Amino acid sequence: MNTKRLLALLLASCLLLAAGCASEAELTYKQAEEKLNAFARSGITGQIRDHLPDPTVLDEENAVDELPPIDKYPLSVRGGGAVDVEIFSSTEKSSAAADKWMEVMARQFNQSAQTVNGKTASVSVRPINSGLALDYIQTRAYVPAAYSPANELWGEMIRAAGVTADLAEKSLTGNTAGILMKKSTYEAYKAKYGDVTMAGVVEAALAGDIVLGHTDPNQSSTGLNIFTQELLAFDPENPLGEAAAAKFREFQNTVPPVSPTTADMAKIASKGILDAMIMESQAWRESLTDKSAAISLADWRFTPLGVRHDSPLYALEGITPEQRQALELFAKYCRTDAAQKSASSFGFNQFGEYKGAPNRYTGIELFSALKLWKDNKDGGHAVVTVFVMDCSASMEGEKLLRSKQALINSARYISEENYIGLVSYSSVGRIFIDLPIGKFTPRQHALLAGAVRELDVDGQTATNDAIVVALGMLLKAKETLPNAKMQVLVFTDGEQNAGLGLAQIQGLVNGLAIPVIGVGFEANLADLQALAEINEGYCINADQEDVIYKLRGLFTAQM
Repeated sequence: MNTKRLLALLLASCLLLAAGCASEAELTYKQAEEKLNAFARSGITGQIRDHLPDPTVLDEENAVDELPPIDKYPLSVRGGGAVDVEIFSSTEKSSAAADKWMEVMARQFNQSAQTVNGKTASVSVRPINSGLALDYIQTRAYVPAAYSPANELWGEMIRAAGVTADLAEKSLTGNTAGILMKKSTYEAYKAKYGDVTMAGVVEAALAGDIVLGHTDPNQSSTGLNIFTQELLAFDPENPLGEAAAAKFREFQNTVPPVSPTTADMAKIASKGILDAMIMESQAWRESLTDKSAAISLADWRFTPLGVRHDSPLYALEGITPEQRQALELFAKYCRTDAAQKSASSFGFNQFGEYKGAPNRYTGIELFSALKLWKDNKDGGHAVVTVFVMDCSASMEGEKLLRSKQALINSARYISEENYIGLVSYSSVGRIFIDLPIGKFTPRQHALLAGAVRELDVDGQTATNDAIVVALGMLLKAKETLPNAKMQVLVFTDGEQNAGLGLAQIQGLVNGLAIPVIGVGFEANLADLQALAEINEGYCINADQEDVIYKLRGLFTAQM
């Protein structure tokens, strides 16, 4: 470390002491700003590089195939019958990692010697989240014989996409979506608003009486269900109209950004940020025995809301008559008393008295609702994002190629009302501002693509130095965009091994209150995860097969 940089870092420490001996995790905004300036004086700055724009990125025909190979999501049960039916199954009831209820049922059914026209019948199960399943099916990239999502909304959307989906069974087992509140929050809510209803929850959130966490409606059955119920609460007569959209924008200013999964949302709740969450009753019950859960929900109160999550079963186009018979045999098997007792042991079949709200949406309207969510999710405020791209030597080859491809392609999902910039980095002193922050016009889009295409690799991995540069860019942007939402998105394949350590920037990130989101490329993200969790951020891990799809989902949710 050179003398100038060492002196500046010592100055940053002295500033903290002079501010009242604040610990690194307790910096005020002003202290964090002073420390950021000290880092800049120490030489942690970005060198501006110019790049030619690439206007070809604006041509939709140049979009790449985003969906990973279906084998990325392996079968959890492989049927061996002469008549076999592959079923896409939602992940609350199936998993490739550990047997859940659907695996138990499938294996038992396959061993029960069921036959169709004298041929052995079996089922194969492929666990897959609802949004991803919809993408495979509606694009016809891969259409299984059958599909069992958590709720009926996905079936409506599949039909709206022009894919035949016949209801083979309305309910394989019972489940509900709903609102989970801390006991104290629940009691305060009941005292002020009475029964927990969607209209009451929305009113309480707008009044600041609850802080309500959500999952992404593009991927999550609960997220989609509760969001569409919220729209009805905003305007029961026209939930997709401007009045509902305006109320939704107001609502979004009271709630944290969506989490990709229930587990990520629980991590945010564990920090005391949330006192209410949307969740399935089965997931809540399952969490009570999960010793690895981020937070104990034993003292929280669950209220069912929205359409029921009773795992309907659809026969999809291409299913043969014999497969249809085998599917009906399986559905009947799942409805036996023994099967339902098994389901109850996995947390299903709670709140059987809850009849559920009727679905008020067609499939086309559900797609429109998701567009409304995308266009209004940021509460009318611009989002300013600085992408931080790891260009260290370990990214050489296919990793960098796929990273570039993912970033360029996924930029199609960024709203033109938002602002973006790009930083690339390798070793200490090799931090580059490849694209200053600017509104995401077609020209900025083309400049981003041109800059990304020209990135190359060398050196070590000074991730935290690059984050400091990105934070400096965001603070500068805040001078002209004071109400914008700021965030850093770091794309890396490994731990930082040069430059600033984690402890040197944790207080900085905390004090500035700017979320850090990590995209790991087959990476150990322990340090980045620690930064992400400070301000409601999170990390996802990707590989060469699914990085493009995962980045698309991230950009849809965050930008």
